[in-house]
Amino acid sequence: MAAFELWASPEPTVARIDARTYRDQLAETGHQARDGDVDLIADLGVSGSRYPVLWEKTAPDDPARPDLRWARARLEALRDAGVEPIVTLLHHGSGPPHTSLVAPDFPEKFAAYAQAVARAFPWVRRWTPINEPLTTARFSALYGHWYPNERSDAAFGAAIVNQALAMQAAMERIRRENPSAEFVITEDLQSFTLLDERVASYVEHKRERMYLSIELMMGRIREGHPLFAYLTEKAQVAVASLERLCAAPTPPDLVGWNYYPNSERALGVAADGTAFNRPAREVQAIGAEPLLRAAYRRLGLPFGLSEVHCHADEAGRVSWLRERYDDLVLLAQEGLPVRMLGAWAAFGLVDWNSLLMRRDGVREDGIYTFASADERPQPTAVAAELRALSRAQPVHAAS
Repeated sequence: MAAFELWASPEPTVARIDARTYRDQLAETGHQARDGDVDLIADLGVSGSRYPVLWEKTAPDDPARPDLRWARARLEALRDAGVEPIVTLLHHGSGPPHTSLVAPDFPEKFAAYAQAVARAFPWVRRWTPINEPLTTARFSALYGHWYPNERSDAAFGAAIVNQALAMQAAMERIRRENPSAEFVITEDLQSFTLLDERVASYVEHKRERMYLSIELMMGRIREGHPLFAYLTEKAQVAVASLERLCAAPTPPDLVGWNYYPNSERALGVAADGTAFNRPAREVQAIGAEPLLRAAYRRLGLPFGLSEVHCHADEAGRVSWLRERYDDLVLLAQEGLPVRMLGAWAAFGLVDWNSLLMRRDGVREDGIYTFASADERPQPTAVAAELRALSRAQPVHAAS
């Protein structure tokens, strides 16, 4: 049996939806108020948990002066229970109100925050400075869903490169405090199926773009790269910013891919001539296993699945988890450097059907049931499956 780590993690998004509105999944799922949730994570038999110490909540005013009381209690409780925290500093957020993804001061302020947290927790080994930077840049600056609610290539370019510079600086500062600190990046595992040649160039652009955040960190986005002209011309990114990233490459030690039923898309042109983009499963999805293999061939980095969840009943969620586990087992048996499977939304989530833009109260159970702050989440069939997978693993942590 192939060996890789099992993680279980809460949904921690704190997203700025517009200039005045934040959505806080830690509060809305009740996890923020329930100290006993750490024990529930440990009871699953997992070895790791992606855990939030979020900038907006911890240091809303001065990035160098975080209030770490809540974080310290949770991180130390996880450690004491034998669960390694993989610390996330920004999760679909854009920082406190005094900055944003497109603000020139964003990278430096974020790096100051990262160093302050790393100084407080020098024993933390793994860090995810920014979760899904590409997805966050698309939703915030290209599609207008979240703050700064822009819809332009220039705003997207600023957002994605700002986040890359912020991660570069953050890891440099974190490693001042802990030279052995590891960089874990998470991104959406995507595919784009072409249904009409009239959108072929756009599909090819999206296929290249899905690797953009990681290749920025690897120092690959230079003249000759398929996205260099797009970034420097259409997106108006300064060549100096790309050169800065190339001059000090910060390749991730581990790539965590997040895979959902809607991660794969099919693009074509309708009968009336309008372009469409719909879930590929309505046509034919490729599946996680070949997509992970292709991503490894492109990047050559250790990897795993860091978010495995779908909006379905218990049987559907168990099936999704087991299928992804089997995908990783197959890849590991081929000799690929598979490192982890991360079960997601430990305590559920709310309103992700609208990307948090509406307050419809659409609640999803996760590993445990969705519960209010004064209730105790109950284990679902996903919890039982995760415990069974943990017992089946010959070791908890792969080297």
